[in-house]
Amino acid sequence: MTDNIDSNVLHDHSYYGNGCSNGWGEGGYGGSDKSCSTRFTKTYNNETQIIGTYYSFQAATSGTGGALSTQNTIAPDTFCPLGWQLPYSGTGGDYYDKSKSWKVLTEEYEYGDTTSGAAGLKSYPIDYVYSGNYFWNRGRLYALNDNGYYWSLTLWNDSSAANLSTWADRISIAASNHKALGINIRYVCYFGIRETGI
Repeated sequence: MTDNIDSNVLHDHSYYGNGCSNGWGEGGYGGSDKSCSTRFTKTYNNETQIIGTYYSFQAATSGTGGALSTQNTIAPDTFCPLGWQLPYSGTGGDYYDKSKSWKVLTEEYEYGDTTSGAAGLKSYPIDYVYSGNYFWNRGRLYALNDNGYYWSLTLWNDSSAANLSTWADRISIAASNHKALGINIRYVCYFGIRETGI
């Protein structure tokens, strides 16, 4: 996997393979440069799910998000099916309060950036899972069963995009990660959601 190191945010990447259950290591550079033993993880309700496919932001936005640079700008395209899209996120802007945003979705279900909100979001019927991630700029897999991340349509800056992040004790509906990070996606359709890459 170290041959796959690439920090260029304009390159499309996806990774479909086994994740790795490991920590971040000293300085956050731990991870694994080889795929590990499983494509499965557990939901909060202890149901088994496939971890899905990891996408760079450029891949998740069908090649339209890598070159954007202004915070809260919306990527104009994704490869989601007709009638579905990636959620809106960020810290404000025209789309932050719209029906297809994580802010509205979490408010509709009465979830928040709290332990109970995290438990709800990771439970049936939404079932966000601890899928971990792939860093193309390091060529390493991280945090299967520890963290879950999901892209949005919303830019953070020239090198980062907004995403939903889940940990054991909380969620963040407006986190940011490097565009070369490989994470999952979920489509939204009003208040319905569905996972891709399975």
